[in-house]
This record gives sequence, C-alpha cells and structure tokens, in this order.
Amino acid sequence: EELICKVSNYPNPVDTRKGGVEGRTVINYTLNDNAEVTMTIYDLMGYVVKEFKFTNGSDGGKLGPNFVTWDGKNELGAFVSKGGYIVRVKASSPKGSKVIMRKIGIIH
Repeated sequence: EELICKVSNYPNPVDTRKGGVEGRTVINYTLNDNAEVTMTIYDLMGYVVKEFKFTNGSDGGKLGPNFVTWDGKNELGAFVSKGGYIVRVKASSPKGSKVIMRKIGIIH
C-alpha cells in the first residue's frame, strides 16, 4: 500500500480575491502511516513559493485523512500571481517515502 494517496485540492482553480473559505484551496491527502510530511508549492519556473512541514503523527502527518489550507500567499505573506502552481507532497515514514505532485490554478 502506498504511504500517501488520494491527493486532491478544492477549489481548483481558486480565486484568491474572494474572502473567507472561497479564497483558499484545501489540499487533502490520506496517509497509510504516521509520517513526516513536507508540502512545497512551486511556481512554473520552479521557484519555491510556500512550504509546509508536519512532524510524524501531528496534524498533517498522521495516519488517515489530512488536509492543509493554502491561502494563495507566499512565504512573505503576499498573494501569488495568477497562473499555475505545482504542489509537491512528500511523505516519509519508516516504511519508506513517496512523493505526489498536483497542479493548482490561481485565478484573479
């Protein structure tokens, strides 16, 4: 069984100009073991826009369904430009590691 599966995000694309829940995208994934998780969001040039890290067994790194909310902001707290972004989710546990990629569209 894969360490991480069922990676999706909603809404996609997301309009970050909207307030509240509609202006964010929720990235969901399921872990088959407690794992260290690093989620990195890149622009299409390959630059890191935002990174989230979750320790083994914490929210974001626990067995079962997990979710992370991205508000469309970069590490400096500014909204990213419209366009396509890649989210790379890497999960690592004693059972091994697995990387899954997803595309996120930002419209505004």
